[in-house]
Amino acid sequence: MADNKRTAEEFLTDVEIVEDVRDSLFIRPVRMKFRRGGRPIIWDLILRHNSVACILYHRQKQLLLFVKQFRPAVYVAKIRQLEENKTKKMNEIDWSKYPVSMGETIELCAGIIDKPQVSSRQHMQEEIIEECGYSVKESDLQTGIGSSGASQEIFYAEIDETMKVSEGGGVDAEKIDKIWF
Repeated sequence: MADNKRTAEEFLTDVEIVEDVRDSLFIRPVRMKFRRGGRPIIWDLILRHNSVACILYHRQKQLLLFVKQFRPAVYVAKIRQLEENKTKKMNEIDWSKYPVSMGETIELCAGIIDKPQVSSRQHMQEEIIEECGYSVKESDLQTGIGSSGASQEIFYAEIDETMKVSEGGGVDAEKIDKIWF
């Protein structure tokens, strides 16, 4: 069950792949050199922001709310794996012939922690409003912590129609749909 805003299949145009990215606001590729057990090792990694995510349960609908959105990294990975593209360089691929839906994912409402003065709970509140259109009180966000190289706090919140403040959908060109299960 989806609150879809888009009906026609969408395609990208004017795609350009820039392989040497040094000015991203979201990731920073670095190369780590070290010795372990006397052996020299080189390891490439990507530094990124910590993030928050929330499992949203709608009490009246008795459904979980997820978001569906376009993820360029998923799009590129899927298209590069196609037989016709396996031997091509990225800028040799005709990206315009593949639908945006190849890069769409269904995921938890989530976002990066990018404002140092704002708590993770406040970041989560903002993401729920931005992506799903519900205003959840900070005290109603329950958490359990999982971690990787960067930590991600996962919250749980129950929502109902009295909390709805907008249609959601993200900001700028995000085009986020709500998906109910």
